[in-house]
Amino acid sequence: MGLDFDEVKSYLDSALEISEERFILNKSKYYTSSDGLRAKFNSTHYSSHALILYQLARECFLDGRIDLAEKVYFLNVATTATDLYYEVELPIRTGCDHPLGSVIGRARFEADSSLFFRQGCNIGGNRNENGTPIYPEIKGSLYLNPRSSLIGDCTILGIVVLGNGAYVKNCEALENVVVFGTSPNLTIKPIKESLVHNSSVFLYEP
Repeated sequence: MGLDFDEVKSYLDSALEISEERFILNKSKYYTSSDGLRAKFNSTHYSSHALILYQLARECFLDGRIDLAEKVYFLNVATTATDLYYEVELPIRTGCDHPLGSVIGRARFEADSSLFFRQGCNIGGNRNENGTPIYPEIKGSLYLNPRSSLIGDCTILGIVVLGNGAYVKNCEALENVVVFGTSPNLTIKPIKESLVHNSSVFLYEP
């Protein structure tokens, strides 16, 4: 069965309203007008599409329409190649750029946290010794460079940047650092103040 627009149109206004709030908080030029005062819905910017379709699927889910949420979710995967699971409550400060192949799965995001990701990124769970799944907890700002992953028992505090290809698994707490390498052999460096203030992609204000 295909997706009938008449079925989802009642959820569209709320999805667009939240997306507008999300876009205006994003410092990327692709999400806001040139003066930075208004959200911009760009028909040729598929990163925007991914976030809007995620929010539409989530609105369906929150209203108990799992059937519609599933259809919109798979439409998102099919059209943007971005896997944003509707059961996960992404923070309002969420952005992405060229998110092709990214899988943003289960994690616990605090309301004032933020997330920015690029292509081939992954957030997901890992099972402990008892077989219980454990997922990351994002309390600050997480920036995922291409092909980076955050898996399992990890807590993000302050601003944390994962370098290209970084694979972080069961790292416990990370705070105000840049991370390179593959667990357990990670290279962790303090984040530079200049990077925080000069970057246009950080969504979190420390």
